[in-house]
Amino acid sequence: MNLLDHFFLQHCQVSLLQGELLRVSRQGAMQDAKVEMNLTPRLMEMDSGDKLPSYQVSARLTCIGGASEKTGPAFSAKVGLETVYQQTSGHPIDISEFTNHHASLARQIYPLLAQELRELLTRLGLSNIQLPFDLKPGSKKITVSPDGIPDRLH
Repeated sequence: MNLLDHFFLQHCQVSLLQGELLRVSRQGAMQDAKVEMNLTPRLMEMDSGDKLPSYQVSARLTCIGGASEKTGPAFSAKVGLETVYQQTSGHPIDISEFTNHHASLARQIYPLLAQELRELLTRLGLSNIQLPFDLKPGSKKITVSPDGIPDRLH
């Protein structure tokens, strides 16, 4: 089930911007990075009179990079969003069904997270950031690194 067929994004707010640059890299040096996305849904309190539920989804995108050598550059960055999805159609979807299918929201949330992550990495002095533009289609596991291959940053 694609939850985007029954829910719309009602609210989105940046909740976390965290970055750490552990060593200074050489100008233009390429660097591998592991990028991971996590979504955590929870049922919102329903207002009296509402028949269809709303869910809050906490989303986190983490990027950890660095060379295996001690002299190489290293960094970590994490961004977070709090989103609220309101059901607009169909029978009321309960928390267990929403949780089973919440990965379908990742294709809408990921671009928002990736934009914030790119800006944070730029502030850390990492230029020419190359994050995936989209998630791997049909993936049951929420991951943004295609086929588990680290992304490259410089």
